Amino acid sequence: LIAKFALIFGLIVILPRVAEHVGLPGVLGVLLGGVLLGPAVLGLLNPEGKAIELFAELGKLLLMFFAGYEINLSQLRRSGLRAGIFGVLTCVLPLALGFGVARAFGYSTNAAVLIGSLLASHTLLGLPIVRQLNLLECDAVVMTIVATIITDITAMLILAVTLSVHTAGFSPAHMATTLIGIGIYVPTVVFGLSSFTRFIDSRTRLPELRLGVMIAMIAIAASLAQAIELEGIVGAFLTGIAVKRAVGENRVTESLRTISDALFIPVFFLATGFLVDFKVLGETLLNHAPLVAAIVGGLVFAKYLAARVAGMLFKIGRDEVRLMWGLTLPQVAATLAAATVAYRAAGPDGSTLIDEKMLNTVVVLVIATSILGPVLTRRFGIRVSR
Repeated sequence: LIAKFALIFGLIVILPRVAEHVGLPGVLGVLLGGVLLGPAVLGLLNPEGKAIELFAELGKLLLMFFAGYEINLSQLRRSGLRAGIFGVLTCVLPLALGFGVARAFGYSTNAAVLIGSLLASHTLLGLPIVRQLNLLECDAVVMTIVATIITDITAMLILAVTLSVHTAGFSPAHMATTLIGIGIYVPTVVFGLSSFTRFIDSRTRLPELRLGVMIAMIAIAASLAQAIELEGIVGAFLTGIAVKRAVGENRVTESLRTISDALFIPVFFLATGFLVDFKVLGETLLNHAPLVAAIVGGLVFAKYLAARVAGMLFKIGRDEVRLMWGLTLPQVAATLAAATVAYRAAGPDGSTLIDEKMLNTVVVLVIATSILGPVLTRRFGIRVSR
C-alpha cells in the first residue's frame, strides 16, 4: 500500500512536467499515466481501491469548489445574463444534435433524449490550465464555469426523467418534487453556508479547525445535492461561491488549495485515466465507426457552435471563443455517471435504457474529448493571456 502511494505521488510530480516538456497540458500527462497504470495496460493500480476512489472523489469536488471560489462575484453579477445564455447554448445545441443522431441510429425517443443529455454536460478538465495562466477572472472563463452548472443540472434532470419513464413511466409528481428541491437547495447552500462560514470565522482562529469545517461543508453540500438527484459537483461549486461570499481570500482556503493541487485533484485525473480500456476502444471503433464518428464529431461541432454564437452575441474575441470551446469539450464525470446509470437501468421488459454499443461509444467520446479539450484550452489560453 505504501509503495502504491509512493508511486502515485511520484507520478503526480513527474508526469505533468513530462507532458509540458513535449508541449502538452500537464493534466493530460496525469490522465495518460492513469491509462498506463490502470487495469487496461499494466494493472499496477486498482481503480476500485477504496483509497484511490476516496481521493478521486474529493479531487473532483475540490476542483469544482475552487471553480466556484475563484469566481469574482462582482464580475459574475455583470456577466450573469451572458453566462446564462451561453449555458443554455452549450447545453441545448449538443443535446439537440445528440438526439438527432440517436434517432437516426434507431434509438427510441426516450433513449435519444438521454443520449442528447450525455453530450450537453461537460467536465472542467482544463481548469488547472486556465488557473496556471491567470485567466480565472477572464469573462470567457467565468461564463464557461457558470455554464457548467447549468449543463450539469439540466443533464441530471433529464437523466432523472428518462430513467423514470424507462422504469415506471413518466411521473409529473417526481419531476415537480425534483424542481422544488433544486429551488430550495441552491439558496440554502449559498446563503446558509455563507452565514455559517462567517459564524465559524468569528468564533475561532484555529486554521486546522476552520480547514476541517470547510471540507465538511463541501462534503455535506455534495451529499445534499445527490439526495435531490444532482451531481455532487453542483454542491461543491455552490459551496465555493458561499465561502468566497462570506470571507473572501484567506490563508485557510490557500492551505486547502495547496493540498488539493498537490494530491486530491491530480488523483482525480489519474483515476479518470483508469476508465480507458483499449480492447473496448478498438472493438467500438472497428464495429461501430459511423456511430462513433457522428457522436464525437457532432459534439465537437455543437460545442464550437455554441461558443461561436455566444461570441457573436456578446462580441467576444476569436481566441476567447476558442478557449470557451476547449473548456466545454471534455466529457468525463457527469457524462460517465449518467451513461453508466442508464446502461444498468432495466425496464419492465428487462431492456436497458442504452445498450453496450452506446456505452462503449461514450467511452470513446470521453477519451477523445479528455485529450482534445485540454490541448485546445492550453493553446488558446496562452493566446488570450498575452
